[in-house]
Amino acid sequence: MNPIQEAMIWLLNDLGAQICVVGDDDQTIYQWRGSDVKSILTFQERYSKVAQVRLEENFRSSQGIVETARPFIEQNPDRLPKKMQPTNAQSYDPGDIVALSFANPDEEAAYIVGTIQSLRGLAVREPSEEDPNHMRGISWSDMAILLRSVRSNGEPITLALDEARVPYVVVGMNNLFGTAEAEATRQMFYFMAGRPTVDAATLEELWLNAGLGVSATNVRRAIALASAARSNFDNPTERFGFYSIQRTFQTFLQEAGILEENVPNDRGEIVFYNLGKFSQLISDFETIHYHSKPKEKYESFAGFLQYQAESYYPEGWQDSQYANPDAVRIMTIHQAKGMQWPVVFVPALLKNRFPSKKQGGRNTWHLIPKTSVVGQARYEGTIEDERRLFYVAMTRSQKILHLTYAPVPGNQLYQRKSVFWEDILVSKYVKRRAQDYSTRPQLPPEPWKGVSNVVFSFSDLKYFFECPYQFKLRILYGFNAPIHEALGYGRSLHNALAEVHGRALFGDYANEDEARSLVDTHLHTPYAYPALRRVLEQAAEKVLSNYISDNKTLFDKIEFSEKQIEISLGDGITVNGRIDLVRRLDTNETTIVDLKSSDRAQPEDVTETQLHVYALGYEELTGRRADYVEVYELDERKRKPRSVDDDFIGDVKIKVREAARALRQGDMPPLATAPKCRKCDYGMLCSTGKQAVADSSSKKQKGN
Repeated sequence: MNPIQEAMIWLLNDLGAQICVVGDDDQTIYQWRGSDVKSILTFQERYSKVAQVRLEENFRSSQGIVETARPFIEQNPDRLPKKMQPTNAQSYDPGDIVALSFANPDEEAAYIVGTIQSLRGLAVREPSEEDPNHMRGISWSDMAILLRSVRSNGEPITLALDEARVPYVVVGMNNLFGTAEAEATRQMFYFMAGRPTVDAATLEELWLNAGLGVSATNVRRAIALASAARSNFDNPTERFGFYSIQRTFQTFLQEAGILEENVPNDRGEIVFYNLGKFSQLISDFETIHYHSKPKEKYESFAGFLQYQAESYYPEGWQDSQYANPDAVRIMTIHQAKGMQWPVVFVPALLKNRFPSKKQGGRNTWHLIPKTSVVGQARYEGTIEDERRLFYVAMTRSQKILHLTYAPVPGNQLYQRKSVFWEDILVSKYVKRRAQDYSTRPQLPPEPWKGVSNVVFSFSDLKYFFECPYQFKLRILYGFNAPIHEALGYGRSLHNALAEVHGRALFGDYANEDEARSLVDTHLHTPYAYPALRRVLEQAAEKVLSNYISDNKTLFDKIEFSEKQIEISLGDGITVNGRIDLVRRLDTNETTIVDLKSSDRAQPEDVTETQLHVYALGYEELTGRRADYVEVYELDERKRKPRSVDDDFIGDVKIKVREAARALRQGDMPPLATAPKCRKCDYGMLCSTGKQAVADSSSKKQKGN
């Protein structure tokens, strides 16, 4: 928590709110972005009538991990008194914790990869409510490599993993271009920008050698279409949206025939995980440069990919919490906060790397006076901060922990072991020799598909109910839809009406004459070309004027507007979101209203389910059952009310729980119908959807 957040908490307390703080000062690791460990250390001194409850049982890690980490962190002088105790959620076996040094990073990496291979299939305990002694075999995704800096120390490890053909993913944008699929995509955009070093033959070879299961015929077709689009960049009759970088990317994937299930060696999830990150990278660039002329835009994007993209994202950039391909994870320790694995490796434990050395040269504090920032020293970090970070790294392990270091040849800064090294060797649980795990019980590798806590937003559920595979591509892999020029129109209407309803709650009722000013205030369509912007302004003014005219007699009956709700369904399943409008009728009955514009259209069955999710949320919020749910079609000026159906409420609970089960198990198949798949943002990346559209077109042709 930073000082500004602390000030807000203090104000809430001053107003009479009861404050509950849950945290661990030993795991406060974000001081570099403003958090202040003193917020929790001195909480009891700064607030009155504080009751402190100590949670001292560790339900994650073995006795060896807990009792190695505890004396290490107890060296920090300023910490809350506590003594973490293991609960034996995992057994400790001699040899679980190992600390070794190597001659160079290549040897260190080879050791890590060899150990990963030997641990795959090792039997570990995974208790559940049904079977507290359940055992399964360790798989790739049960192992993580945590680094102080992936950018600085990750390359020898990824090269060794590649050579051994061990599947892995680097969390965040680190090393994205070290993957064949991302590098082939980057070269495709060099080709689009007219770079002379990348011709059609070179590009074809890159894509065929990327191991994606594509044919030469399909790749040539994709390149030919890209070349044709490039030749039309200067065509003045075409809109810029036609040359969307995102659309070019996804069209190329479609034409090249890249499908998750066709990628060989069970690498489909990993490949799409990386391509999804590339999609996010495109969106980040295109959000800023959308209105650039096509030729200049592609040239700028090629420059961004070549010179900026690899260092543009901070190492703490995080992926979807639900993305879980069966692959070894490589990430920074900061990214690993809150996570756990049966097996954890912490390499590169070098002086000046961990703890990290102070930043040299010109930096932020040459521009901003240190005296202008409250508690400025926390941004620079201390040995205590680094010790907390190392403690977090160790306690990510449930059972097996390997700590290693190797001097970096030719770099005098990184020759000696970390000052933390001796603090670890003192533990009786730490072995200083390589271990033979082959004698331990083995089971077939079984990836852990579980997600302990599932939090769905209303939008997440809408996507899932429409098509689980669309949800997977959009939410888990992170593919973004191409930008549409009218993007923002529906949200703008929603925001304008939120103002109308919010004012009505305080007796300030809008009239039709205010429609224009509401449009001026709220209409935000940053990608619309001028002619479209004028059309959208006129349409929005008409919709708002009509809505106010049709509904102004009901404004005094509004109970809630934009009300945040949260639904707990047990088993770690939560749904949260906002209800557009709740209105009480003259009969004292309650109607939940969902406002929809044409750009938010969706299948009727999905709408019905969504409305009853709102009804569930209203009941959780107020303790009362809503009587009606209603879709209000803004463009058509139509109400579509329906009574709240108890059976449907029960069905919705079942559907949400089933969605959580499917997410936890990675079971997200496509639900294909031709009309839906034609409109899907990701239909081109789904073989089932493509087939549904093709079959429908074939039937139409035969009918004609």
